[in-house]
Amino acid sequence: MNFIKKHLKLLIFILICIIIFLIFKTNNHHNINYTVLGDNFALGKNAYGQIDYGYSDYVKDYLTENNKINKYIKSFATKDTSINSLYQDIIINKNIKINNKIYNLKQTLRESNVLTISIGINDLIYQISISENLTSAEIERILKKIEVDFDKLIKEIKKYYMNEIYVIGYYNIYPDNKIYQKAIKELNNIYKSNKNVIYIDIHDLFNDNPIYFPKIINYYPTREGYEAISLEIIRKMRKKLEK
Repeated sequence: MNFIKKHLKLLIFILICIIIFLIFKTNNHHNINYTVLGDNFALGKNAYGQIDYGYSDYVKDYLTENNKINKYIKSFATKDTSINSLYQDIIINKNIKINNKIYNLKQTLRESNVLTISIGINDLIYQISISENLTSAEIERILKKIEVDFDKLIKEIKKYYMNEIYVIGYYNIYPDNKIYQKAIKELNNIYKSNKNVIYIDIHDLFNDNPIYFPKIINYYPTREGYEAISLEIIRKMRKKLEK
């Protein structure tokens, strides 16, 4: 009889702990750590060369309005980030300082619940710019290398980050250049076909909406463009956010 009473008390204690945990989880909505990685598009660079309000800022606003944001880290994104440079940042466990606190990349990834990435356009532009003979075979070689490097990067990220990776595609940054038109389409296909990421397609969205581009000649979006990208991201992650 004492044995039953003893285990009954233990069972009741465990049930109480589970109930408390569920109540805490239900009411503690500030549980999302949102990390942004990538290039100038991830930073929100505008047509005038300034870092303005980017798509990640709009996503952060959405999370804030829905009482879900805990931490928002954008400082690991840099204008010159390439696929390989981001890979190296992870390998060396890059440190940054935010409000006098040191963050390292691996731990930041471990603690993140949402991760968005814009990456690959710097690789593509550089590889095309240094190629002397841009035949179809040469473009295919460039894209194959990007695909291999991208897959390696995602696998490295997955060592530390266990949730969905949202990778934002690109639109035609040089709409009158057929080489870039073809190359960017294939770059997007690399992201779309990677089973370890959730691809955010903005190609047709931007082609159909001139308002997303500034009046001056530049390929960075307007604020309206960045907001449109954020809505596509939010649409994809909505099921996760509603849990």
